[in-house]
Amino acid sequence: MVAPGRSGYRGGVTALPEWMRPPRDEGWFAEDLDHLPEAPRHTELIDGALVFMTSPQRSWHGRLVTGLTTALTGQAPEGVEVERGMTVRLDARNRPEPDLLVTSAPYDPDRT
Repeated sequence: MVAPGRSGYRGGVTALPEWMRPPRDEGWFAEDLDHLPEAPRHTELIDGALVFMTSPQRSWHGRLVTGLTTALTGQAPEGVEVERGMTVRLDARNRPEPDLLVTSAPYDPDRT
């Protein structure tokens, strides 16, 4: 019998894997993402916290991003690059991964 106010759930809280624990009290830094091979593919860093983008993208999302990428690339002036699906280091504690990025930074095939 389950006592009043109890859900009946008897399991414990699952412990975080060791790699998910920040290496320092102030959280994660942007360069830490390069050393987390266990992290899911689209892991972002927002205000020093890991954010996991685990839900699958829908077809309309991919079509929309492809359409925008194509349209913007065709209209971008010289010296402006259109990038897609890459992380951007904004500062030491923020490294989001926008769907689309328009930048004047020169193309670098090794950029993350």
